[in-house]
Amino acid sequence: MVSLGYNEDERQNGWVALVMAVIALLFILYMGSSLVTSTREFWTIY
Repeated sequence: MVSLGYNEDERQNGWVALVMAVIALLFILYMGSSLVTSTREFWTIY
């Protein structure tokens, strides 16, 4: 049987890494949006 260099564990680790990267990106975008919104609300007070 010819092996392509990826077994099941490596493939699963790749999917887990991809999902974690997407979650991290969404979290960073959410926090940035929250920071911009709170800063805008802060400056409208003054």
